[in-house]
Amino acid sequence: MKIKYLYLVLALAGIVLPLSQYVPATLNGTFSVSALFQQLFATRLVAGFAFDLAISALAGLVFIAAEGVRKRVPYYWTAILGTVLIGFSFGLPLFLFLREGTATTKNAVRS
Repeated sequence: MKIKYLYLVLALAGIVLPLSQYVPATLNGTFSVSALFQQLFATRLVAGFAFDLAISALAGLVFIAAEGVRKRVPYYWTAILGTVLIGFSFGLPLFLFLREGTATTKNAVRS
């Protein structure tokens, strides 16, 4: 399997798995932003994980924006939007998939 398609599979998992938790919680009325933050910082262990993920996602957003512009990755902004709306587990693999498509196209032109 080409790595490009592995990134696509990871992006799909990165949207399906989080939404499999968010959608039922929203439908049964247990999802709220205040409850999310209350539970996210309920213990030091979970708060540490939340901070780790937040910093990683922020660094990832900077990387996606800078690399997207520098390498002229088409639709790189969709990875930024996906990170903000769904999560970093979706946005990063989506960007890597888009970037691999750009690299493949440029390599084909050079050959």
